[in-house]
Amino acid sequence: MKVPYGWLRELAPVTFAVEAAAERLTMAGFEVEEMLEIGGEPVMDIKVTSNRGDALSMVGIARETAALSRTRVIHPPTRVTEAGPDAHTLAKVVVEAPDLCPRYSARVILGVKIGPSPECVQQRLTQAGVRPINNVVDATNFVMLELGQPLHAFDLDTLARQTIVVRRAREGEPFTTLDGVERALTSNMLVIADAERAVALAGIMGGLNTEVTEGTTNILLESAHFDHTSIRKTARANTLSTESSYRFERIVDPAGAVRAADRAAQLMMEWASGVVAAGVIDVAQPLPPERVIVLRPERVNRVLGTDIPAGEMVSILLSLELRASEENGVISAVIPSWRPDLVEEMDLIEEVARIHGYEYIPVTVPGKVERAGRLAPEIEFENRARELLAGAGLFEGVSYSLIDYRRLDQMNLPENALERMQIVAMRNPKSDEYTHLRSTLFVSLLESLQNNTRRNLEDVHIFEIGRIFRNSGGGLRFKYTRHERRVDEDVRVQDADRLPLEQRSAGIAVMGRPWTSRWGGGDSQIDFFWLKGIVEQFLTDMNVLDVSFIQAVHPTLHPGRTAEVRAGGRAIGLLGETHPRVAENFDLPRRAYLAEINLDALMDLAVFERPAPELSRFPAVSRDIAFLVAMDLPAVQIQWIIAVAAGELAESVELFDVYQGKNIPTGRRSLAYHLTFRASDRTLADEEVDAVTQRVRQALADEVGATLR
Repeated sequence: MKVPYGWLRELAPVTFAVEAAAERLTMAGFEVEEMLEIGGEPVMDIKVTSNRGDALSMVGIARETAALSRTRVIHPPTRVTEAGPDAHTLAKVVVEAPDLCPRYSARVILGVKIGPSPECVQQRLTQAGVRPINNVVDATNFVMLELGQPLHAFDLDTLARQTIVVRRAREGEPFTTLDGVERALTSNMLVIADAERAVALAGIMGGLNTEVTEGTTNILLESAHFDHTSIRKTARANTLSTESSYRFERIVDPAGAVRAADRAAQLMMEWASGVVAAGVIDVAQPLPPERVIVLRPERVNRVLGTDIPAGEMVSILLSLELRASEENGVISAVIPSWRPDLVEEMDLIEEVARIHGYEYIPVTVPGKVERAGRLAPEIEFENRARELLAGAGLFEGVSYSLIDYRRLDQMNLPENALERMQIVAMRNPKSDEYTHLRSTLFVSLLESLQNNTRRNLEDVHIFEIGRIFRNSGGGLRFKYTRHERRVDEDVRVQDADRLPLEQRSAGIAVMGRPWTSRWGGGDSQIDFFWLKGIVEQFLTDMNVLDVSFIQAVHPTLHPGRTAEVRAGGRAIGLLGETHPRVAENFDLPRRAYLAEINLDALMDLAVFERPAPELSRFPAVSRDIAFLVAMDLPAVQIQWIIAVAAGELAESVELFDVYQGKNIPTGRRSLAYHLTFRASDRTLADEEVDAVTQRVRQALADEVGATLR
């Protein structure tokens, strides 16, 4: 916000120079980013934080400046001379959306003569970064800069039946704003309309159909309070930011609407020879009750490490125009309507610290910490996963959560897969390359492999821990083709504000040679089982039980070389070789392998601390068993049958050989398992082990038709 220093000193009669003012404001939380000279006068460009909408005005900055120098603000006069007929006989206001417009105040000014505003006013506007237009529009802009209340002047004679209707827009309703752009509105946008059509995008910009021109003689002056969330969403949806919307988004004082209307009407009377109609048309909801915050002086000094007297604290709050008083050692402060950011005692402590001066707060050593802080469990789990994957020889990568949905075309997805993936579209993407939230890490991982390949790095072993997003049912759904998207009107969701579902995931991408082969290891290549081994070890280190790998199908991965990772009876991930077509689309010269693990699901299954099992003092006994089974029978099912049949004596069951071909019947394959048996209280006899082995053989024969080799 540009603040002309001469204008500021008229409202806050301080004696220090502009450089000193800039330093004090910066130290108080209003950073002066740049010092300018416009029209021969110093101008401060001040950065106002998003929670201080009251400071987006000359009076607001003057209030801060006066508090820092313990002077009083000289508020602009807001008395208006009324000479015309009753305003209620000249215009009508109807508010159909009071939830989005709790207050709409209007004044009527008759017989204005459009022309240039006074030279000094034009200079002030220019210094503040606003272009002068004419005496009526300049009056609205001048008051907006002065008091922080955006205003809008309508040509009263162009309003159908001289009526204002504050309503939600009709779906698809066309409207042309003052910048000449025709916009298609939606039903969640607020408009100002007359009896027939929309005439302004509420709180943002007026329309061409009712703008003030050289032929305008009668004015309806709008001074309203709009819901800040509605204004922000509408401005973003239309990629339209104005001085007005910027202020409404940061909350404008709801009690200041009539005061600003009076001030602007008086200026129009003085600058444009207008006659102000009697009375204000004010359609308003009851204002919320004033908040009272109790401030304990000892609490202030304990938090700040200071020794500020209670009387000084009261003086500071009074200088900020808060009604404060002390009684029985406790300060009570009545919070004005223009300070919605003050809601609790800690906020007032910050106000005392700002005005007292951060530079005067002593540097002290913190006192005794009663309880050490710690990371949230989710962050600790992510860090643990990151350490394990790095320990497996993988390098961490970081990529954007936003993607170009056209990249999904290269992932071999069927035509309707994009819609099934519930991909979330950004309403106002900043570029054509990042338009959607990713619904899988595969996109980011494949792009990383592609970028490495283009730099002649073909041995890649990376992982990424990040979030993926899916549509939760809110917002707009889109139908996709290979090169465009369009809104699907049949599935437009009513609750457009619902946030997408988030999921934490860990992704792995590998290709080329394994890192163990770089010194004297030949030219071996990474394969499916190399990646599967990393995932198995990762889950083992996470103390996840009952892990299995089931053959699966995914369009991005190679058919027959894809597995679903399961644990605890639920799917927690996927891994496999990239589909040849995908490898070609991403310019990958060698076979590449991808995995993605759902960390949210894994966190429910992982065990952070597990007691070490008691070691048996007795020796183990092993047996090898080989048999023939059907080709399509999963090995994990065989392993489960063996473990159940062997019972508690089975210490481990390991598959060590798979064979098919010569001397093996068609449609069958040979599987060989190494079984280890051990008891915790005795040495097993051969007869006992043989009996268990025979039970295993019989179970395999009965349940899956296995035949012993």
